[in-house]
Amino acid sequence: GNPIYMRSFHSETQDDVKYSYLSHTSCDVIEERVAQGKTSDLFLGLLQTVGDMVIYGYVLNTGVRMILIMSAPSESTVVRSAEIRLIFQQIHAAYISMVCNPFNEAREHDRLVSGRFDMVVSEIGRINAK
Repeated sequence: GNPIYMRSFHSETQDDVKYSYLSHTSCDVIEERVAQGKTSDLFLGLLQTVGDMVIYGYVLNTGVRMILIMSAPSESTVVRSAEIRLIFQQIHAAYISMVCNPFNEAREHDRLVSGRFDMVVSEIGRINAK
């Protein structure tokens, strides 16, 4: 399926097509891993590296897939798997909080539209920006 929520911390809008393509190819990688049944963990770790981008995956028990695409860290910057897992857990908690709210009407035309969720994701991005 198509992404229900995409958030970029880049100011360049021409990257939207690039990120959309990367997210779709990453969904294929997630489907392969889940079909193989090799993991019972929600955090799938590094899915692929494409050019200067690294892509991590996380899949919820409901089948919702989360993908984090970021610039590959430089040699002086180390990104630990635990840090990426924590980012996914924070986004997961915000997502669960949003969808479990009985008054939530955050879906519009198969897109997630929630100011609160967007605010939480923006804060997570700001805190973890390096």
